[in-house]
Amino acid sequence: MSKSLGTLLLAGVLAVASCPAFAEPVSLADALARGQDASPRIAKAKAELKAAEGRAIQAGVRPNPTLSAEVENFSGTGPYRTFGQTETTVAVSQPFEFGGKRRARKEVASAERAFAQIALRKAEADLAYDIIVSHAELRAAEDRAVLARQVLARAVELVRIAETLVDVGRDPPLTKLRADALLAEARAETLRAEADLLSARQRLALLIGSEDPELSAAAQDMAPPPALAVDAQSLDERLAAAERNAAAARVKLAQAEGVPDITASGGVRNFRESRDTAFIVGVSIPLPVFNRNRGNIAAARADGDAAEADLAQARLGMRFLRRDAERMLAAANERVAALSGASLFQANEAARIAEIGYQQGKFTLIELIDAQEAQANANLKLIEAERDRARALAALGRANAQ
Repeated sequence: MSKSLGTLLLAGVLAVASCPAFAEPVSLADALARGQDASPRIAKAKAELKAAEGRAIQAGVRPNPTLSAEVENFSGTGPYRTFGQTETTVAVSQPFEFGGKRRARKEVASAERAFAQIALRKAEADLAYDIIVSHAELRAAEDRAVLARQVLARAVELVRIAETLVDVGRDPPLTKLRADALLAEARAETLRAEADLLSARQRLALLIGSEDPELSAAAQDMAPPPALAVDAQSLDERLAAAERNAAAARVKLAQAEGVPDITASGGVRNFRESRDTAFIVGVSIPLPVFNRNRGNIAAARADGDAAEADLAQARLGMRFLRRDAERMLAAANERVAALSGASLFQANEAARIAEIGYQQGKFTLIELIDAQEAQANANLKLIEAERDRARALAALGRANAQ
């Protein structure tokens, strides 16, 4: 690489670094609030809750009566050719439900409404988890992009210095080759970091409904979520329990639907020829000879068994996820404490001393490169550890959500 090209590249990197790279950072609290308003999954869960509330209202409604009118004995033959012999009947019939159908419908609707309420809360918790993780990923991507630009700027300067030292014969050509390789790696890493940043930015923007092309995440120090009581159920367990309750209610409804209903009717009949009237009454009862709803009862009981199994699986799954999140959080906290303490200080101090010593001719360029690489790796590991801690906190918060 020529000196002029290296100078231009360095100038371009410094110009990028001097410009504001991101818009006003969005805080985690703001992202969570905006996500609740913009999320289609929350809108869907709310709509399903409204639907369940509507079904709960409808479940308690009694059957409507039926008004019927009949005209007989007209347009026939003989004396029935005209309307002189007609009989007109007006009647009202009312179905009466037996077997506790109305009560069973109300219990099913109430259980489904409770399920929809918990499902809404679960959707909110799932969205919060996704936003927290995406916010942490964007914060880490921004830090990696900044670090990559700094490494690239140093690599450009090292190439310039290496060219000068090789030209004057102070260092062997191997020094220039090592600096060129370092610059190529820095360029590739910068491109990858910028691509990761764009992806993380788009992911968070979709979750919170933002159209900001330079969306940025503010630094956030999350507190651990409160611990659950020993007998407290997670959201997934509560949702599975609500489905089990709904399944049990559907068994009762299927059993109630196997009981025949009675329809009672009453009305008035008018005899046009004699101008007399008479009352009529009637009762109809279906005979449960062929259909006793046994298939639906068996299916409802099987659904109840499946719901019970789902509840058991939810208990096992959430117990594992909670313990796994606690272990991951403990490990991430230790990594952050270790990497942000003496380890990071030593890496920064080693790079500073190497730079001073190189300027004084006490260290070679290769030694300076190694010290700067160690410094960049230490900072990168800290960025990743802080991201992992945020993800573990999000997972623990999701597992403990109520």
